[in-house]
Amino acid sequence: MKKILFSLLAVATLIGCCKNDDNGSDSANLLVKKITTKDEDGNLEGVITLTYEGGRPVSFSEANYENGVQTGTTVITNISYEGNFVKRIKVENARRDNYVQNFTYENGKVATKTEKYESDYRTYTYQYSYIGNQLKSVLRSHPTTIYVNGNVQSGTYYREKQFTYSGNTVIVVTTQYEKDLNGAVVTNTSYSYGTDTTTYTLSDGNVMKVVESDPNSINEYTYDTKRNPLHYKIHFVEPDPTSFLDPDSGKNNILTYKNTHEHNGTKDETLSTFEYTYNADGYPTVVKQYKVENGTREFQGTKEYEY
Repeated sequence: MKKILFSLLAVATLIGCCKNDDNGSDSANLLVKKITTKDEDGNLEGVITLTYEGGRPVSFSEANYENGVQTGTTVITNISYEGNFVKRIKVENARRDNYVQNFTYENGKVATKTEKYESDYRTYTYQYSYIGNQLKSVLRSHPTTIYVNGNVQSGTYYREKQFTYSGNTVIVVTTQYEKDLNGAVVTNTSYSYGTDTTTYTLSDGNVMKVVESDPNSINEYTYDTKRNPLHYKIHFVEPDPTSFLDPDSGKNNILTYKNTHEHNGTKDETLSTFEYTYNADGYPTVVKQYKVENGTREFQGTKEYEY
């Protein structure tokens, strides 16, 4: 992961990972209007420009660059609301990656999301269930072709995530399976699906540690005490109930990220560090990223926020 935080797709957290903040005032919650990323040589890599109405993002544009020259077209994302709820997200000018998402809600929480890409005949459906205010499960499904004993038939693929909570730990168990047209689970397909477990350790609105069973890896994070601009938004209901497990959308800004990966008895470690310049309100304006290897820091690039 060369540039954690530096992906242009991170702007999706502005509409998918935003949190209500009962401790902050409207004046303290600044709106990000522009995000600019540059590589280690200062060449432009990407620009995101956001448009707001009533404190809510209604659209944003994404332009990617290589050696300072724009590649492809500027991608436009439009966001539609019903009251304080995001109802529809539409991405255009992304060619094969054009898509539309639609949301439904129950009791103030996301109940379903559908996702349809122009390049894919399938519609992807997400169903969310809760116990009180805690997310219990996410069920993702889409049509598929099943191969059983050499025969081809239509069916449905499922990926189910179950969430278990214990103190500051969240355990997510992911199971994949297929069903035939009668709704019966098919076990003798040509594909074999396993079960993966990911354990998250949380502290004060931040993800501190992520342990994955497949691949066998550990991600560890430290944070500053300043406000993450992709966290504090108060004018709409977040459409991604899993965002509390995303380190990029935590309460504070990541200072260090360490990944430990073990494969065939060999352990590899990578470390990234981040340095911030803040404005008078305590929000970052410039982020510098470094890769640390063999005791040496290598500059990776910058991200700049405008409010």
